[in-house]
Formats: sequence, structure tokens, C-alpha cells
Amino acid sequence: MTRPASSEIRVTGLSKRFDPQPKVLDDVELTARGGGLALIVGAPGSGKSTLARCLTGVYRPDNGTVTYRLGSRGAVDLTAADARTVAWLRTHHIGSFDGLVAAPPRLPAAVAAARAARCSRSSAVAALGRFHIANLASVPIGRLRVSDRLAVSLAAALLSERPFVVLDEPERFADGEGLTRWLRRLTDDGAAVVATGSPGSPLHGIATATGELRRGKIQWRKP
Repeated sequence: MTRPASSEIRVTGLSKRFDPQPKVLDDVELTARGGGLALIVGAPGSGKSTLARCLTGVYRPDNGTVTYRLGSRGAVDLTAADARTVAWLRTHHIGSFDGLVAAPPRLPAAVAAARAARCSRSSAVAALGRFHIANLASVPIGRLRVSDRLAVSLAAALLSERPFVVLDEPERFADGEGLTRWLRRLTDDGAAVVATGSPGSPLHGIATATGELRRGKIQWRKP
């Protein structure tokens, strides 16, 4: 699928806290443009998952904006959008890996991935094969280990062919080389990708922007 090069995710002044803790995110700034991959690394507990969930509408930030620019279709501020608009963005525009794929527990894993990605079962089986779990394609997703179910969720996010892709630590559930190839193909096709990862993430080599999340803020590194 060809995506408009003008696709962009722009985050300004993003803050999030969970009382009584201090801020998990504090005035975060981030831009991911079509054709590029913004990589945010950080130690465990640094707020990477919270950031990913704010970017996909699972969490609503306390302050700031998360704007999705949809080319000729205009822009949507996710933080101000109603529930229906958030669901529309997640269904049609955002390929998100920020938790377990929602599916009835008796649904076979490949069918669950295919439904989430809106693709064929054969494509889903092939994707699971790339993650070395094709043998789980016919297993009810409710019977899978959490790690395997998360791998199915990641496959669905990458299969979805959305103009925006937000992935929370995908390297934990896919081999680095295969993941890098897949994400390079998506960015070559014009997707705007944001991924979180560890400081030693295999995605450093294809990232167009890299920042470190520490004490709630992202320190962006110079190219």
C-alpha cells in the first residue's frame, strides 16, 4: 500500500501521571514523519509503554497534544477526540502494538491476527511464520502463553498496512533482523513509525530519529 508522504505524528507538551506517583511523562516532544522511524529508548520503568499508549489513544494525557496529520484528509488531535474518533483512527489509520490483540479466546491465533489486521488468514499465517510461531496458527488465542499472544499482536500490527505504526518494544517478541526488514519495508512505503525499545535496540540502524526517555523527558540525539 502506498501512503501519503505528508503523514505525520506530532506530539507537543505531552504529560502523564498516575497518582500518587510523580509524572511518568513530562512535556514530551516528538515528531514522526511518513517514511521515517522515530525510536525512543529507555530503561525499564522509564515510561515507554505509557508513551506508546498515549500515542494510540489507550491513555489520555493530562496535558499536551498528539496530532495525526492525514495528508489531504486534514489532521486529528487524538487527545481532544471523542471515543468514536479514537476508535476510527485505531481501526483505519494506526497499526498499534501496545497490548494484547482483542479477540474471543476460542478464535484461532491466525484468524485473530487476520481480523485485527484486516487481511487474509494465509497472510497472517505467513506473518506468524516470520516470527517462528506458525505452529500456533490454529491454536485458540486464549490458550497461548502471554508472550506468544503478544507476538500475534505484533504480527497483526505490522500486517495492518496503516499509514501510522506505533510499537511498544517490538524487539522483545521478534528477532531483530526480521523486524528490521519488515519495518524498513513499511517506512520505504511511506509509513510514519514510532517504536520504543531498549538502549541496545536492533532498530538503531534504521531509525531516522532517536531519543532517550529519562525522568519523563525525551532527549533527542543529533543525527
